[in-house]
Amino acid sequence: MIKEYKRKSCRLCKSKNIKDVYKFKKTPIGDDYRINKTSTNNFELKLKHCKNCDFVQLSNIINPDKVYGEYLYITETSFGLINHFNNLVDYLFKKKILTSLSQVLEIGSNDGSLQKILKKKCYFVLGIDPATHLTIDKNLITMKGMYDNKLSNKITKKFYKFDVIIANNVIANIDDLDTVFKGISNNLVDNGYFVMETFSLSKLLKHNLIDNIYHEHLSYFTFKTINRFAKKYKINLVDGSIEKVKGGSLRLIFKKQNKYKKNHLVEKIIKKEEQKLNIKERFKQLRIINNNNMYKIHNYLEKNKIKKIVGFGASVGTTTLVYDFELTKKISYIFDNEKKRNNMYLPNTDIKVKLPKKLKKNQPVLIFAWRYFKTILRRNKRIFPKGTVFILPLPKFKIIKI
Repeated sequence: MIKEYKRKSCRLCKSKNIKDVYKFKKTPIGDDYRINKTSTNNFELKLKHCKNCDFVQLSNIINPDKVYGEYLYITETSFGLINHFNNLVDYLFKKKILTSLSQVLEIGSNDGSLQKILKKKCYFVLGIDPATHLTIDKNLITMKGMYDNKLSNKITKKFYKFDVIIANNVIANIDDLDTVFKGISNNLVDNGYFVMETFSLSKLLKHNLIDNIYHEHLSYFTFKTINRFAKKYKINLVDGSIEKVKGGSLRLIFKKQNKYKKNHLVEKIIKKEEQKLNIKERFKQLRIINNNNMYKIHNYLEKNKIKKIVGFGASVGTTTLVYDFELTKKISYIFDNEKKRNNMYLPNTDIKVKLPKKLKKNQPVLIFAWRYFKTILRRNKRIFPKGTVFILPLPKFKIIKI
């Protein structure tokens, strides 16, 4: 049986004044695609908002060994991410955060895509990841494990300290952030840099990115919330920006400093973001919008006498959408270009994933990977007959005919 526990206090400030702000239908582990159709548990999925520090988070945590044991997501196949990593490394060199002599630690190295880029330009690069089976390049040095303070001590004994630590889209997936930031402080040299990228709560709210919400992703940061928390460990935010990748991500540049130095640039970034945030009210609006999106999809199928529809895009976020929009019995199968998921079943359903093949005429397609619709059309134009109807479920229900 998969273990689950519920956190009764805020992950950052430890306040118990946390309230429900957005509730989904229960879902299985989002990336638990399997080659055999098997019955698995469905878990509560709802966001909570801390009234004390304004942090948004999931409070129910599933055993990470079950979430990451047979993890399928790989960086290499994520649209635009390799190019984004190249740009990130160029940026860090331009800012002189990285140099050719830098020793770099990457937390959550996944398939080694960023490691590979760093290795060509830096003195030494070490990756940390619980799913080391995903690492493509066997010349890369990767340690298996969930990063925490205990693992950071092992790293220090073996490799000493690092000039730069990078963590892209991984910190939000860890429950105990105190042990992580203790570890980061431990592994960094004085005045070393910690570079972090993560989903932006403000962009999630603005663009209705609810398919970015799933059990693996526990924390939804703003510049303000993560800055206040990191200060406890003498890791101070010195720069930041919002990047387009993954629909809107925070890029945060921290520096390990014994004394906090007031930073007017950071204050300006936080103030700009805060002006656009009204967390409770915006989540209320999104629930109304998404109930309407769900109704319009079902109404379209009913009016056109369509019992089942084809989907495109099999990801962890697809699981969230399929369950929340009550589509488990409405999808015949899902196309996806990722070979690792081919012939697997979307978690706890009869929905099989297939490599793209030519569609029958007048066969509508529900685009789960809606943010990449133009890319999907360009890469797979041979399979879509003229007149194909596409349904985009987010940010608002939309019908597109080619």
